[in-house]
Amino acid sequence: MTRTTQDSAALVALLPLVKARTRPLIAVAVLSVLTAATTLAQPLVVNRLITLFGSGHLAGWVALLIALLLLGSILAALQKYLLTRTAEQTVLDLRKRIVRRMIRLPLRVYDTSHSGDLTTRLSADTSMVRAVFTGGAVDAVGSVFLFVGAIIAMATIDPPMLVVVLAVAGTGVAVVILASRRIRSSTVAAQDAVGRLAASMERALFAIRTVKATRAESQLEKGIVADAEEAYDRGLRIARTEALLSPVSGVVVQAALLIVIGIGGMRVASGALSLADLVTFVLFLFMLINPLGRVFTSLVTIRGAQGAMERINRLMGIPIEGEGERPSGGAVEADGADTRTPHLSVQHVTFSYDDGAPVLDDVSFRLEEGATTAIVGPSGSGKSTLLSLIERFYEPDFGRIELGGEDISTVDRDHLRGRIAYVEQNPVVLSGTVRENLQLGFPTVTEEACQEVLDMVNLRERFERDDGLDTVLGERGVNLSGGEKQRLSLARALLSPAQLLLLDEPTSAMDSGNEEAIQIALKQLGGTRTMIVVAHRLATVQQADQIIVLDEGSVAAVGDHQELLRTSSLYQGLARNQFVRDR
Repeated sequence: MTRTTQDSAALVALLPLVKARTRPLIAVAVLSVLTAATTLAQPLVVNRLITLFGSGHLAGWVALLIALLLLGSILAALQKYLLTRTAEQTVLDLRKRIVRRMIRLPLRVYDTSHSGDLTTRLSADTSMVRAVFTGGAVDAVGSVFLFVGAIIAMATIDPPMLVVVLAVAGTGVAVVILASRRIRSSTVAAQDAVGRLAASMERALFAIRTVKATRAESQLEKGIVADAEEAYDRGLRIARTEALLSPVSGVVVQAALLIVIGIGGMRVASGALSLADLVTFVLFLFMLINPLGRVFTSLVTIRGAQGAMERINRLMGIPIEGEGERPSGGAVEADGADTRTPHLSVQHVTFSYDDGAPVLDDVSFRLEEGATTAIVGPSGSGKSTLLSLIERFYEPDFGRIELGGEDISTVDRDHLRGRIAYVEQNPVVLSGTVRENLQLGFPTVTEEACQEVLDMVNLRERFERDDGLDTVLGERGVNLSGGEKQRLSLARALLSPAQLLLLDEPTSAMDSGNEEAIQIALKQLGGTRTMIVVAHRLATVQQADQIIVLDEGSVAAVGDHQELLRTSSLYQGLARNQFVRDR
């Protein structure tokens, strides 16, 4: 895409933001014109004061000048407040759109993007868009009115001097327009660098215990500092361009003022121009320069906002998960969960990440309604990937998956996920209270239900020692053990009315006592829900109605525990090497 096309796309993206605030912006424009009118009237009053000086008829003109100054100040304050409020409302709307888009992006985007870089679109980039409103670009109507009014007044007083002033000012505007073109591309590069910096810092903080335990502070610091230095260099390029532009307005003002004073002084001396007219011309000159200064600032601001909008447009241009899909029907309760106990059929499924080697290759099996199926296999055999496909985090390259007789690729994702409860391999605990974690996705679940499910996973007494359901959990559940995180995640899944449970290593971090409690809880669900359990624990595997053995992405064997011990050498090896600790 050419720079011109990128500029146009960014400007087009800015237009809806402005159009959405038409009424307040019209009010700002009206206030801007009124403020300009009071400002234009002031030099005329000053002219009368100088002309009438010594005549004794000045009181009324002085009062008028004071009134104009006060009125102009009040109008300017109202304009500033309304403009700032409009800017904040616009940024709020833009941030809502970004949030709505960001949390609905396909998982492949998160797999290849840094979360820190994504979040800078929400913070730093939107703040740059705010500057379009507060940086003088939106209240340009009053500036144009003031500019034109000053030119007309100056042309009335002394046309030759006006021509000289416009020549100087036009040169300054041309310089600013040419130099500001670099601002957009520099802003994109600078914001990208800031995004990488945020991502690097977030990654380090996420793994801070590992960093400290491995004494890797200096190693991580080096990389983060390098990102900070790159952001500094990019920012410095913008600063150089802005530093070039900043003196332009000053030079224009000084040159115009010196020319007017020099030429005007000679014309006053020759009698071609009165002193009152010279003072009035100089006052109008400053009124002419002030809008020019706003133009300089606005050009730089708009170029920066174009760069920020270009980054935001990249994000907004990514199709969200399920975009364009047609919602499907089904027996659905008010909370979106399916009331049926479904069977699951996986038919010749092949899948690879980003066109790499297949992670799953021609996988087929069937789960009966209400049955518990364990999936085992060596690390990297595709067990967790299979669950991700059932959840439609990704789509198979070939084959199909049916739930309750429906091809899940034809089912609306929200509807599908309402029928599934999923516990990840690395359990997720959000910052907040135990109650907030349990109610995630089910905000109306009762306190009694929460307490009951905590009993099932042997966590109720643990939290009652603190503040019960109001116990505050640290960032990512830092004050919980690995086993407690797993049990809390499992409790959240058990609260779901979904009839298909996907459990990815649900007891891997638990001690034997807590694992036994979980096994009892899962056994009580037998027949009422269809379950898939990815497991390495013998106790979990032995309870399953069916065991599927995966090896290098393919189904190596299917059967129950005793059958596989007789018929599958791979399963025998897994039982000896991975399950032996549980015997």
